[in-house]
Amino acid sequence: MSVYRDIIKIDENACTGCSLCVPNCPEGALQVIDGKARLVSDLFCDGLGACIGHCPEGAITVEKREAEPYDEKKVMENIIKQGNNTIKAYLEHLKSHGAMDFYNEAIEFLKQRGITVPADLSPASKGHACPGSAVLDFTDTVSQEKETIEPKENRLSQLRHWPVQLMLVPTTAPYFNNAELVITADCVPFSYAGFH
Repeated sequence: MSVYRDIIKIDENACTGCSLCVPNCPEGALQVIDGKARLVSDLFCDGLGACIGHCPEGAITVEKREAEPYDEKKVMENIIKQGNNTIKAYLEHLKSHGAMDFYNEAIEFLKQRGITVPADLSPASKGHACPGSAVLDFTDTVSQEKETIEPKENRLSQLRHWPVQLMLVPTTAPYFNNAELVITADCVPFSYAGFH
């Protein structure tokens, strides 16, 4: 049975087969085959896009398409074979993307198998999968004072959260509460402080 869901898409013309995406897919959904990165199973792709930021060619995107349903249990069967450090990194990956349904399903799977859940989990530990997509809220660090009239080139960025790419932002991020959403080219907030 197929469903419509988010799943990665690889542009074969842009892919150079560098394989940088492969170790950054905690689910094991990617392999380099015939010199190109390939999605080897829809069952393993959670659609969170952890691999996207590791592709130097920009060959990986997320699209909504008909695919086999993602299967957390099958992913966990692969993850547990790789040991406790991989289990911990994978759980952190899920938390950092706000994928709490998958996270809870993975925890339940571990409990059913009698595998101890790492006690020191953190939402986004450095050195594990997806640190660049960890939810950060800078509201307290950005001055809330009214902006004085200054030349635009002297203005500081008013960016108050990370990530800013819509496909990387978990829907449970606290800065979505009662917020207005502006959609723009993803380079604008970085290159033009006056945009804020």
